[in-house]
Amino acid sequence: MERTIIPSTMRMHVLVGIVAIGLFTAYTFVAGQEAVPNLSTDKTMFWSAADLQARWTDNERLKRINSRIYNGPTNISANVRIVLPGDEPQTHDTTADLWIVTEGTATAETDGSMAKANGITTINNGVRRPVHPGDVLYVPPGVPHHFTDVQGFRAWLIRFDTVGLVRTKPAPQTTAMPDVATDKTTFWSAADINARWKENEEKKRINSRIFNGPANISANVRIVLPGDEPQTHMETADLWLVMAGDAVARTDGQIVDENGKKSIRNAVARNVHAGDVLYVPPGIPHHFTDMKGFRAWLIRFDVDGWGQQTK
Repeated sequence: MERTIIPSTMRMHVLVGIVAIGLFTAYTFVAGQEAVPNLSTDKTMFWSAADLQARWTDNERLKRINSRIYNGPTNISANVRIVLPGDEPQTHDTTADLWIVTEGTATAETDGSMAKANGITTINNGVRRPVHPGDVLYVPPGVPHHFTDVQGFRAWLIRFDTVGLVRTKPAPQTTAMPDVATDKTTFWSAADINARWKENEEKKRINSRIFNGPANISANVRIVLPGDEPQTHMETADLWLVMAGDAVARTDGQIVDENGKKSIRNAVARNVHAGDVLYVPPGIPHHFTDMKGFRAWLIRFDVDGWGQQTK
C-alpha cells in the first residue's frame, strides 16, 4: 500500500490546529482579558487566595475592572471585580449580578431608571446604599446599577442568567422555585450575614440560604460540622468561597462505606484557607475535615438541563 507523506510544514499546521481546537474546548477567550477556563466536568478546580489577590492587584494596576475565573452554562461566571471612577451605570438584559464585597467601600446606586444627558448616563430616582466588606447586593436583569465614591473597592461578582431559560431535559422530582426579586435589588448587610454564620455555629446548623433562583442557583451561608459525611450532587455543582478559618478539602476519588462510615478513597487533599475558592462539579465526591472556624459562601447551581431560549 502506498503511504502518503505529509510535508513537515503541513504537519505543523495540523498540529497547531489540533492544539487550537483543544484550547477552545477548555477555554473561552474574552477580548481584552486572559483566557478563561470553562468549568471542569470530571474533577474539582481550585484557585488559591494568593492567585485571586494577585488578580485584584493586577486589575487595579492595569485599570482593568474584571478578571474572570471561569465560564459556565446559563452564562454563569465568577469574577474578581473592581470599579473604576467614571464607570457608567449598567443594566443586563438576561443576567443577574450577585456582588459580594470583600474589601474597601463604595456607594451603590441602584434601581430607578437610566437617563442620558450631554453624553453622560445617570440613574434617576435610584436607591443609594453605602457598601462595606461583607455586604451582599443582588441585582436582577434590567435593573440599573452603579458604584460611586469608590475607596479600595473589591468584590466577587457572580453573574448568571435568570431570564429566558428553558429546560433541555426533564426536571428532577424536586426543583428549587425561583424567589429572587425580578424588579428591584436585594441587599444583605455584613452584620446580617455574620449573624447567620454565628447562628449556624451555635445551633450546629450547617446552612442558611439567602435566596433560591432559576436553574437551581442558590446562595448559602455555610459551615461544616465535624462528622459531616462526604457528598456528591448528581444535578448541581458547588462553588465554595472560603471566607474565614481553615479546613482540609478532600475531593475527587470514590466514596466508600466501611462499617457504616463513609470516606473518599484516592481523594485529593488540599488545605483551604480564607480567600481560597473550590469548584466541585456534579457527581464528584467532596468532604471537609479538620475545620477551624471554617465559614464559606456556597453558590450552588445546575450545570446541565437548562439553556437560553433562542428566538
